[in-house]
Amino acid sequence: MSSVANSRRPTRPARPTRPARGTQGRHLYVVRDQAPPDLTPPDLTPPDHAETGRPWPDEAPEPDVQPALWDSQEVERLAQLRQLAIGTGVPEDAIRLIDASATADEAMARLVGAGLIPDEADTFEGMLARFAPLLEPGRDQLDAEICGGEFIGELTRAAPPDLDVADVLCDVLTRLPQHQSPAALAMARVLAAVGPPRVRAIAAAAARELAAAGQADQPWVTGLGTPRPGISFSHADVYGEQRAIVVVYSYGRKKHAIAALIDYVLGGGIKDCYPVDYTSSMRDDYRKIGAQPGVIFSDLGKAEAGQILAAALSRLPCPADPEQAADVENYLDLLRARVELLTTAAGPQGTASTSTASRKPGATRSAGPKNIHRLKVTLRGSKPPIWRRFEVPSDISLARLHAVIQLGFGWEDCHLWAFETQAGRYGSSEPGLNIRSASGKKLSAVADWPGDKLRYEYDFGDGWDHDIVVEAVQPAELGVAYPRCTAGKRACPPEDCGGIWGYSELLNTLANPRHEDHAQMLWWLGISSPADFDPARFDLDQANGYLAGISKILIKP
Repeated sequence: MSSVANSRRPTRPARPTRPARGTQGRHLYVVRDQAPPDLTPPDLTPPDHAETGRPWPDEAPEPDVQPALWDSQEVERLAQLRQLAIGTGVPEDAIRLIDASATADEAMARLVGAGLIPDEADTFEGMLARFAPLLEPGRDQLDAEICGGEFIGELTRAAPPDLDVADVLCDVLTRLPQHQSPAALAMARVLAAVGPPRVRAIAAAAARELAAAGQADQPWVTGLGTPRPGISFSHADVYGEQRAIVVVYSYGRKKHAIAALIDYVLGGGIKDCYPVDYTSSMRDDYRKIGAQPGVIFSDLGKAEAGQILAAALSRLPCPADPEQAADVENYLDLLRARVELLTTAAGPQGTASTSTASRKPGATRSAGPKNIHRLKVTLRGSKPPIWRRFEVPSDISLARLHAVIQLGFGWEDCHLWAFETQAGRYGSSEPGLNIRSASGKKLSAVADWPGDKLRYEYDFGDGWDHDIVVEAVQPAELGVAYPRCTAGKRACPPEDCGGIWGYSELLNTLANPRHEDHAQMLWWLGISSPADFDPARFDLDQANGYLAGISKILIKP
């Protein structure tokens, strides 16, 4: 695992003025260090009224607001503007100007007049300046795509958390043809290739309108967004926790690659992604990593690489540090566009290798009796977490998995239960519950890939919900009996104590000898002292002792 996680990228170089080419592992940048103004949030400090000659915001005359003018739509627009202003941390003076306005347009005019925000022309000028480097000689398609990705990333980081950047881009692109310039056309062409999916058509329409008005395209527009997919390869740890994958593309004779890191423990989404220069030694480097203990190298076909990445893109991204988060914001849309090309290139007859870590979303595979699932089962809402890690046969039935959870946690199996899966509910076969029998449903049929999840509910009254995550699917070990428990934390709550909230109250009562229910709680638990119940206790040997009665050796020596 450490090899995969630690080999995720070469050291990031200093940002060059020109994209560095022919150097393996370097990021390719277009936007210069000297960033043009106005993409980052503007300085909202009010100007000195002595310098500007304008009155302070609180000196502005109050409008004569007629209640009849405040229709519901205008109120909503003003409320959204106010919320956006608060989210970006504007001073109180700006909020007072908004509150003193009858319409959103009037509020915007007041804010611009007070110098608190730039006007529309300045905003567009700042955005278009981001694409000005693409007008220089020698730029190519990849330069343009990286410029667009970093523009989207910087816009995302500058926006409030609840603002959908795609909405902003759609609004900007709709008005873009009003700003006739080569940079405007460059912006539209780039976003039509690597923008968020619902932005691309609007960007393409803006580009057509700008071109029809006489703006000339740059040379790099030819073939933009349609590089030819080449080889793909990856390395992954044997536990199925992470996979690093590289897909090579080419514009003519110029090759580049998209590298992505997928973390199945964190949900199976994209943990990191970025474009890199490609040389033939890059695959050799991955092969060397794959030769290390616990790591597997594999060459991938186009269909298989597309399936792996499409499955990861269908899940939420999971960056774990600021550098990864910035890369995902910059290049996730570029990766998504590249994967669309990859799956198209594979075609309906595209062949895929038999790597067990690749699949289409929702696909299943046959899990033979000699494969095992490693599961982490956590009691939802428990703080600190109460959890167990189990290794079970991949073909175990959900009914038998219910028994594993009961024995491994220490439940008494005296209540109704059910598994919530994408295929439906399976559990106690009681009339009127609309629950299917769990005896004939295998774990591999409902959760057979690292990162897959399901929920197990025990005792419909107390509602003990357990979150189950497939951490890995791997071969069984020689001479080992399964199912088994390999780790865990904290004791199982007592039955019938009222769910996770009742358990919390129980612990508070035990910890307070002056609580009016303290003595009654000791009696209910059948103990003479609070020390006789240790919520932090977990005995691994005891858990496996309980499981021994249902375990068997899958591969005999």
